[in-house]
Amino acid sequence: MGNDIGINSYTLAIITTDKNMNTSGGCPIFYAKDDDDLQNKAMLVAKCVDGIVHQIADEILIVVRH
Repeated sequence: MGNDIGINSYTLAIITTDKNMNTSGGCPIFYAKDDDDLQNKAMLVAKCVDGIVHQIADEILIVVRH
């Protein structure tokens, strides 16, 4: 791996309620049906990968490893 490390190097998952969101970067997207499902999915994914949840927007959470 070179010296040019971007945020995707540490972004492990995206969780969103926006069904139109997609990405070409290879980061998995998990779609939630509502805010409670959004929070639950984010916490479960974070526990599985030993990551931390950050809120990007009202309907978008990301799981990262620092």
